[in-house]
Amino acid sequence: KIEHPAYSSLPRLAPAVCAMAAPMLALAYVPLIIWLPLLFMQCMAATYGGRGMQNMVRSIAGLLVDTAVNAVLKIVWIVMLVLCLDCARNALMNRGNGNSGDNTSSLAVFEQYAAREGVLVWGLNLVCMMAIPTVHSLNGEAIKLERDRDIMKRQAEQQGAFAKQLLSESSDKKVDKAVPKETTMPEKKEDEAEGEMRKRTD
Repeated sequence: KIEHPAYSSLPRLAPAVCAMAAPMLALAYVPLIIWLPLLFMQCMAATYGGRGMQNMVRSIAGLLVDTAVNAVLKIVWIVMLVLCLDCARNALMNRGNGNSGDNTSSLAVFEQYAAREGVLVWGLNLVCMMAIPTVHSLNGEAIKLERDRDIMKRQAEQQGAFAKQLLSESSDKKVDKAVPKETTMPEKKEDEAEGEMRKRTD
């Protein structure tokens, strides 16, 4: 039994055709079990999560983006693109309105509705498969820029502290040079003068 509201007005279809169309549509929904939760976690981590949560999500997405699986996914993306274009071609073809009531017309309308659904589902797969690597790479660039900023900030603070130390040392040297040195009077001459005065008084 077909539960989709678009198919409710159609006459009864051949069971063989329904059995062939259902697996193709079901196959389009299987990858979304992976893409949609992963993309949702990436968006939530980038918007509301900290760097710890972003690194955790990046490690999960990196299994699909940064490994050899990425090459396989590119081939899968091309296959999905071909299927999406084929569904778009079938959806745009005029197959009749199904008012005649025969099996041929009913099958044609069913295929057209299935093709429209296939365009939406395969297109959603294509968009998700393109969005996940894009968010992954942008998040990695943001983390790298933040790390570089922290390193430059730390270097600037160290250079500023070193410059202050040099200025303080140079100012201390200038102060020492500006103060005149105290001269010490010779003590021996004073002792000799006192000895001569005592001799004269004696």
